[in-house]
Amino acid sequence: PFFGGMPATGTIARTVTNIRSGGRTPVAGMIHAAALLVIVLVAAPLAVNVPLAALAGILLFVAYNMGEWREFARLRRFNITYRVVLLSTFVLTVVFDLTVAVEIGLTIAALNFIYRMSDITRVDHIPLSLETVHGASSQVEAHRVFGSLFFGAVSKVEALIDPRRPQPRVMVLELSQLVNLDSTGLDALESLHRSLARRGNHLVLAGLTQQPASLVERSGFAQTLGAANIVHDLPAAVVRAEALLAQG
Repeated sequence: PFFGGMPATGTIARTVTNIRSGGRTPVAGMIHAAALLVIVLVAAPLAVNVPLAALAGILLFVAYNMGEWREFARLRRFNITYRVVLLSTFVLTVVFDLTVAVEIGLTIAALNFIYRMSDITRVDHIPLSLETVHGASSQVEAHRVFGSLFFGAVSKVEALIDPRRPQPRVMVLELSQLVNLDSTGLDALESLHRSLARRGNHLVLAGLTQQPASLVERSGFAQTLGAANIVHDLPAAVVRAEALLAQG
């Protein structure tokens, strides 16, 4: 690789052949490497007698079997983004080379993943009855965050900071279905907390799962928010909201 060479194609071809021959464990790769070393050291002088046309035929046969052509027939079962990833990688491999195809294919797949994760992330309003908070439901607002709160989806939380919308005295975020939180998502939560605090209002987090809870603790946001404002579930959050309202 220091001189621009990347022997990826040969490696993949031998690996596929090994697997198709029944190799299932790393031992198969080790035996293959040892056998190849012996052939190179012992039989190399004989290789000059092998016709290049025969070697080319073997490579074409292996390449054809690696094609997985049946996968093209299955494309109709998938959405347009998966079709774009497969077809673009295939075309780029043929027109340019494997390295370019893998780089662009991974980029397209990553962008598709970001879009899909941001699309499934939701912030849903949770209606609270008057009895739930003893007549103070107009001062308490609850939302459930579902999915992954990362840089591609923070706009859905930032919408809660919109100065044009009335801010509640206490905002509760129910996060039991939040599977992932990154630093940008954490920044959005901190911005929401600051926006509420400037008006004398409060933020309560309920049901933090392991990864988000770990990031909230390690970042120091738990200390900033206050341990009492991080509770186990929505009922506990309502109790905490009642206490905050009682404090004035």
